[in-house]
Amino acid sequence: MLSVYAIEKSEIYGHGKRVVIWFSGCSLYCKGCINSHLWNKDAGKRYSVEELFKEIFSIGDFDGVTYIGGEPLEQGQDLVVLSKKLINANKDIVLFTGYELAELAEEKLEVYNLSSVVICGRYIEKERDAGLLLRGSRNQRIVVKDKNLLQFYNQEQRQVEVEIGEGYVKFLGFPEDFTDKIKKT
Repeated sequence: MLSVYAIEKSEIYGHGKRVVIWFSGCSLYCKGCINSHLWNKDAGKRYSVEELFKEIFSIGDFDGVTYIGGEPLEQGQDLVVLSKKLINANKDIVLFTGYELAELAEEKLEVYNLSSVVICGRYIEKERDAGLLLRGSRNQRIVVKDKNLLQFYNQEQRQVEVEIGEGYVKFLGFPEDFTDKIKKT
């Protein structure tokens, strides 16, 4: 079973229109993590691979899937199976992980190998830089494995997505200091 906190559409967690899967559960416990509410594996809903696959495709038109969390690579063999199904359906994968590449083995390495783009490395609070593309601290790296995608990842820029709906405003990205500026205006 896969532990999922949320599923949403976005255009800032990788290239193109993406279905973003926020996995719950993380044993890395990076100090200052903005997603510490996702450390508990029970923070989300449990899905079988088939249930999550159907949920992903019920969202509508999209180019690929982004795994983020929590720590996606702690989902086990089910994430490998889901990844293969997505690739067979011509959807690419962007993977956010706190693991370093040298730490990967077995199913963690297999998910890495199935991903087109990987954002990797622990979040280090003293190296925080909100101006980075897709990363929270300077030590983290973007590994673009599909060279056709390099154009989407070659410029450092912070991205924030704002969704305004009936009675709510939702911020995606790394908006914590951005939202402070909005409240002051």
